[in-house]
Amino acid sequence: MKLKLFFLFILLSNSSFSQKTEKYSGILTLENGTPLIFEMEFTEDKGIVNGFSITGKDTDNETKSDISGIYNRNTKTYKLKETQVLYTNSEADINTFCYINMEIKEVGKLSLKRYEGEFTGYFTNGDKCASGKIILMEKEKLEKKIAKVQKKVDKQIEKEKKKNEKKKEENIILSTKVLKDGDDMKIECNSDKIRIFIWDANQEDGDKVTLKLNGKFILKDFTTKRKRKKIKIKLIDGENILEIVATNQGHTPPNTSRIEIVDHKTKYPIITQLELGKSAIIKIVK
Repeated sequence: MKLKLFFLFILLSNSSFSQKTEKYSGILTLENGTPLIFEMEFTEDKGIVNGFSITGKDTDNETKSDISGIYNRNTKTYKLKETQVLYTNSEADINTFCYINMEIKEVGKLSLKRYEGEFTGYFTNGDKCASGKIILMEKEKLEKKIAKVQKKVDKQIEKEKKKNEKKKEENIILSTKVLKDGDDMKIECNSDKIRIFIWDANQEDGDKVTLKLNGKFILKDFTTKRKRKKIKIKLIDGENILEIVATNQGHTPPNTSRIEIVDHKTKYPIITQLELGKSAIIKIVK
């Protein structure tokens, strides 16, 4: 009696192992290139396959269909077909539904293992309604791959977001300030170093300027051109006085220059319009 129970247990165990549930997800691609999301879940026992398929998952046309067929272990090929609709979200006439017949074969190895093949769809009256190619992967593996790719995408998006935020912080551009004879303005900087750009944004007419920082020349009798001149400056603690002096008026008075002062996050655009020998002051407070 005990021996009979033991053999019965062995038979039941083999039966349960042979009926492992297979879950696959992938794409049906119609001949016109239209992709359709497609899933299958089935069991295979001694080459006989039974289960269901789902097309259009999570859409208004989601449809679950009964599926059956055979599996050839030697060629690792499935021949499957949808036989009836189990449920659908679609409001279309059931007679207009297209039932998929497919033949798919295992290709690739390990994590790249998948099933590829072709399918043909038929109406209930036997008329052909669709055809194309199909590719499926084990659902769990596919979900892991998607999650892995999504993680990389999210990481890249976050990286770009931080980069753009940093760039945005570094490039706060204030409104342009116009300085004329005797004018002055104040700038507050949190940087030890700044960059000063000076150029002639209009027609080059030979305008010349002299720049002094805290009484020392940083440019003397400099002719402004369309090309920007860059000067790197190290600030002292407290107030730094930048003086711009017009040493001529060029061919078209007044002497006009574009100046841009840049610290680690802010740009201060300035235009000077000066008569001969006149100056303007920029107080840079660190």
